[in-house]
Amino acid sequence: MEGTTIGRVRLRQIESPDDPDLKDLWGLMNITFPDPNTVLGLDRMQEFLAANRPGAARLFCILVAIDPARDGAVVGGSVFSYVARSNCGFSEYMLADERVRGTGIGRLLFDARKAVLDTEARRLGHDACHGVFIEVDHPDRVPADVAALEHETALDGWQRLRLFDHLGFRRVDVAYVQPPLAPDKHPIDYMDLLFAPWHAQAAANARIPTRWMLDTLEAIWSAWTPATAASHLQRLRQRISAKWVSLEPVSLQSS
Repeated sequence: MEGTTIGRVRLRQIESPDDPDLKDLWGLMNITFPDPNTVLGLDRMQEFLAANRPGAARLFCILVAIDPARDGAVVGGSVFSYVARSNCGFSEYMLADERVRGTGIGRLLFDARKAVLDTEARRLGHDACHGVFIEVDHPDRVPADVAALEHETALDGWQRLRLFDHLGFRRVDVAYVQPPLAPDKHPIDYMDLLFAPWHAQAAANARIPTRWMLDTLEAIWSAWTPATAASHLQRLRQRISAKWVSLEPVSLQSS
């Protein structure tokens, strides 16, 4: 992915835990996402990169956007994973510095992420990746103090949902709770789980096999919270009895 550009911004993929751009991306994440319970620690991202190896349950990936005009500053990025068992991606973060928002960097990162996921899927014998899951705050449920801080550092919540709708995401019809990202963090219940279906039949039928979601979340949550992932997954399974889960339109305005 080295060298992909839009305007003056260049994308590159981080593969080493010691890459200095990783720390800069983490700093941007902390500025953009004010609730510390939603931000992975730098040490955890380094740990996940170091764990990448053939045959692992997931491949942990990081793309950063570099602006040469700002002395090579990191102005955006995408943190995501490919899960072999489900042939799906899971996006932990996609973000851009407020100074470059509206320049097409979101689409650049989205397309670059899809290229990485499709490449990994083809390496395992698939035609392409089935699609990518992402968590997103729902503006009606975000705590007021968090919403006030997000208003200063990130896209407005409804703007964010409109962006994801434009990129092809649909809401997975399940009550979603993000488990703790670390022992010192707390669960998050104000998020929705979205999915961008790249599999033609899933997109046409507006539903996906429940196992795509469960297999993907098992790989992701087991890395985030090894000691409690099984109990969180069990609670999720108890809320879903069908073999299929619907993909609903993304809510685009306050109720």
